[in-house]
Amino acid sequence: MNLKRDHFLWIELRPFIPAFSGLMFFSGIIALLFLVPSLYMHQIFERVMQSRNLSTLTALAAIVVFLTIIWTALDLIRIKTLQRVAYAFDERVSERVFDSLNRQTDTLSAAARATLLQDLNTIRDFLGGTLIASLMDLAFVPLVILAGFLFHPYLGLLMLALVLLIGFLAVMSQIRSRDDMRRSIEASANAAEFGRAVMRSAEAVRPLGMLPDLVERWRRVQRDAIGWQYGATRQADPFNRILVFIRHLQGPIVVTVGALLFLAELAGPGAMFAAMILAGRAVAPVSAIANSWRTLWGVALSGDRLDAILREAAKKQDRVELPVPAGPLVVSRVSAAPRNRDAMTLTDVSFSLAPGQILAVVGASGAGKSTLARVLVGAWPVRRGSITLDGHELSHWDQDKLGRHIGYVAQDVEMLPGTIGENIARFQPRTPETVRQLIDAVRTAGVQDIIAKLPDGFNTRMGPDGIALSSGQCQRIALARAIYGEPRLLVLDEPNSNLDAAGEQMLVATLTKLKNTGSIIVLITHRMNMLAYCDQVLVMNNGTVQAFGPREQVMNRLSPSRPKELTDARGGVAGSVSSAAE
Repeated sequence: MNLKRDHFLWIELRPFIPAFSGLMFFSGIIALLFLVPSLYMHQIFERVMQSRNLSTLTALAAIVVFLTIIWTALDLIRIKTLQRVAYAFDERVSERVFDSLNRQTDTLSAAARATLLQDLNTIRDFLGGTLIASLMDLAFVPLVILAGFLFHPYLGLLMLALVLLIGFLAVMSQIRSRDDMRRSIEASANAAEFGRAVMRSAEAVRPLGMLPDLVERWRRVQRDAIGWQYGATRQADPFNRILVFIRHLQGPIVVTVGALLFLAELAGPGAMFAAMILAGRAVAPVSAIANSWRTLWGVALSGDRLDAILREAAKKQDRVELPVPAGPLVVSRVSAAPRNRDAMTLTDVSFSLAPGQILAVVGASGAGKSTLARVLVGAWPVRRGSITLDGHELSHWDQDKLGRHIGYVAQDVEMLPGTIGENIARFQPRTPETVRQLIDAVRTAGVQDIIAKLPDGFNTRMGPDGIALSSGQCQRIALARAIYGEPRLLVLDEPNSNLDAAGEQMLVATLTKLKNTGSIIVLITHRMNMLAYCDQVLVMNNGTVQAFGPREQVMNRLSPSRPKELTDARGGVAGSVSSAAE
């Protein structure tokens, strides 16, 4: 990770610099306290063992206990402070990260979105974990080595050589394995997302006999992750084996050198044992960091991914709040496609709607109807052309504020974890006004019968761990959510695809009420009977407009002599409606 001054981690951690400075000061004191066991051992061998003075031993033991209490307290303060920094950091960025990754759904895959949430957890755990404490201790390793020199220059040189050797082996191990480690982390994220996707669809794929093949597919993806991890391990193995060997041998090496100095009468036995303890203290931070390269690489990748998405989110500008739109809706020569594709899915689409008008959008599957719905509500960007509501282009609105005046029912409806009341009220805070709007939306959509049959009414929990509604019930609840707050523009993508006759009648009654209040309604449908309740009809084929105008005019242009060619299997208008364009 290249932590430049404009990197989000640097920007967000800057307010915590005083906290980190204080922790570095504490780490310096802790480094001095690292010397306590060594000095105690030295005094025991050099003074107490020689004098056999019990009072000296008691005094030394009391001093060591007192200093160890301070050491423990400072260590605890350091860990608690790091945890507080981690929580404060999460408070600063988590909301923006979650908001950003859900605004950029067309530029991020599901795997990337799931990884970004995990990235936030990775950085928070890193900030609140013990690895930062080890990094701080590493800064004071020279102080520990200096103490070794004070016992004897040879012991200091030995400790310095051990630290440099372990550090060199750790760095070489990381350099050899970093590319494979990066691929392993990315492959693990892909395997996890594929596994989650299969689990979400388990009920649908089991009856089709797909599960064995999906299990094998997941296993192949998982093998890729394990394979890259094994490759990283194999690349680092030569250095890691030497590293482990040195760690195991460092104690005997220090004791041997100390014994040789004792035999040569260059140092006492206390210096030998004190140096052994000091060597362990000097090597411990280096070893901890050497064992944490995967964590460090994970933090680096997480930081860079979060930096990229937050940079994109920072481009969003505050916009002047526009008045509540009334209409008309004017679509002028619009061409559109997802941001990650070049091929246009809408080409040169134009039409206009006045307040209180209902437009039926018909056409075969793949004609571009759902793309049009996404563009009208601002979910997909406009590549060329313009969409204006009440004289203002959609791009000029703040999306969150405009969303309060838009209702949208997508083809695939899913309830979010929460109560059914929260789902309908778009999770707005509960106030007397939002409760009133909730009741109005339920009455207008005519879904009182569904809510009345639920165990806890409006308070019934929805989502994976809650009550499961049928597809038709979900569509009717989604319609209530769409009309919550009396939106001025309502876009409904196949809202009756799962409705029975009674549900469709309730839909018609709802559309009539909204029409009478002046809402602009775009109804995408395959059921031709719904056209009777619409003012305008738009016929689409291959992303272009084949016909647009008043219902009677467009229906008269559709050739009655070829009804089978004009409707698809679901009763909708077929892709080949040449007569409509003539």
